[in-house]
This record gives sequence, C-alpha cells and structure tokens, in this order.
Amino acid sequence: MPRVLLRDPRIFSTDMSAIDHDHQLRALLKVHLNARLGAADRVVDEFGLAYGAVRADVALVNGHLEGFEIKAERDTLKRLPAQVEAYNQVFEFSWVVTTPGHLSGVREVVPKGWGLLVAKANEQGGELVQVRRAQRNSRRSTEHLARLLWREDALAQLEALGLSKGMKFKPKIVLFAALAEAMTADALSTYVRTCLKSRANWRLDAAPRVCDGSSRPVASA
Repeated sequence: MPRVLLRDPRIFSTDMSAIDHDHQLRALLKVHLNARLGAADRVVDEFGLAYGAVRADVALVNGHLEGFEIKAERDTLKRLPAQVEAYNQVFEFSWVVTTPGHLSGVREVVPKGWGLLVAKANEQGGELVQVRRAQRNSRRSTEHLARLLWREDALAQLEALGLSKGMKFKPKIVLFAALAEAMTADALSTYVRTCLKSRANWRLDAAPRVCDGSSRPVASA
C-alpha cells in the first residue's frame, strides 16, 4: 500500500493526460496489485456480477474477493450507483480507481466503506495514491455469490454437504439456490475463491473496455 494517505485533490498534478483513460488507470492498478499477489492469486478483468448485468472492471481473487471499479476522466458516474449495489452483493472489499476530477463526485455516491485510489501523475507517467482504505463488507448475498460458480462446482459442493440427492439433473439455478440456502456468505465466498483460482485459462478472452459506455463483452463467472 502507498505510504501516505492524501485527501485533497488539489495536491495532484493538473497534467493528467498520461493517466486520463481507462486503459491507463487499469495498467496502474495492475502494477499496484502486483505487489500483493501470491502464486495462486488471480486478477480478472471484466468480472461478471448481477447475473451478467454488471461487470467489475477488475477483480482480485486472493484471501478475499475484492472488486475495483475504474472511473477515468472521460467516464461518467451515472452507472456508479447500480455498480455499487452489484459490488456489495459479492465483494468483501470494494474500491474505486479514479482521477482527481471525479474524486468529489465518487465520494458522494459510494459508501464510506469503499476504498478510494486516485491517479497521480509523475515523471514515470503515474501512480495510484490511496485516499481511503476499503473496509470489510459483511452484507454479501449468498444468492449472488452462488451464481459466480459453474454448474459442476455447485453440484460438487452440494455433494460435499450431503445435499445432492435428486439434484444431478436439476437446472443450475436450482443448485445455486440450494447452496445459497445451505451456506453462510463467508463459507460460500471461500468456496467460490477456491473454484475461481482453479479455472485453467479462464477469462483470457476478456477484453478491457476503452472508455465508459463502449462495447464490453459479457463476463459471466
């Protein structure tokens, strides 16, 4: 994590051209996250939420599920309220990665428990500065967490719980509902993380968006 916590957007450089776009902030975020990655951890672009209706720009799958929403200078904040709702159903920690120009508006929308990372221009191009640390979200939805699984993952866990009788040929939505009923959010999140980390070549086809409102592939998890 950065060594200092900065709140006032006036301290950032006004020359933001090097870190003005989504792909630039995304690259900075990947560098920022690399310092935290273990051998089994995963960083996933365009992570599907809310049954595919919302995509998290970047998800970190490590000892927790963490979501990162990127709001570059050319983005708008009009979709942020819906994104906040979707993130809160699944992620244990949520962050917005943004620029000084959006910082005030982002603060008005996201809960106080969300972390804030703001792009700062420097001689190397840019870096992310932590303005606010994310706090743990204890109000996740088991229904939404279960839908991050593949059908075979859900069936395997039902078998482990002794709840698979009569389930083998049921639609996956029935399996998800059964898991959501049987498991706590913490236990289900742990299982989801295990499954996500084990997926070989998963999400390699995800293409990051260029700017807000552009075409983005559905990233169903």
